[in-house]
Amino acid sequence: MLTEAARALLARVRTERSGELSLVIGNGCCDSTAPFLFEAYLAGPGQAQVTEVDGVPVLLDAALLSLFDGREVVVDAGPAGSVGEDSFSCEAELGMRFTLARLPRVAV
Repeated sequence: MLTEAARALLARVRTERSGELSLVIGNGCCDSTAPFLFEAYLAGPGQAQVTEVDGVPVLLDAALLSLFDGREVVVDAGPAGSVGEDSFSCEAELGMRFTLARLPRVAV
C-alpha cells in the first residue's frame, strides 16, 4: 500500500523518468529492507514479484517472504536527509526517500 506522499512521489518520479519502474524491497547491504525505486530493473533469480502498486511491480527478496507474510506493508515517502544522499533509488535525486513499515500480523 502507498501513502498519499508515496503516491505523489511516484508520480513525480514518473515525470522525470521514461523507463519502466520497479519498487524493490531487498536484503541490501546498506539500508536493509528499505524500498528502492529503480528504472529498467532486471530482477534476479532470488526475487519474487509480490504485488503491484500504481502500475509498478513490487519485488521482494525471496529470503524475506516469511517476514512479510500476513502483514500489511506500507510504503511512505519523505525528505531523504543525509541517509538518502548516496542512494541509488530514483527518488534520491529529488531529495526524497521511500520508507517502509510492516504493520502487525493480521488476525485470522
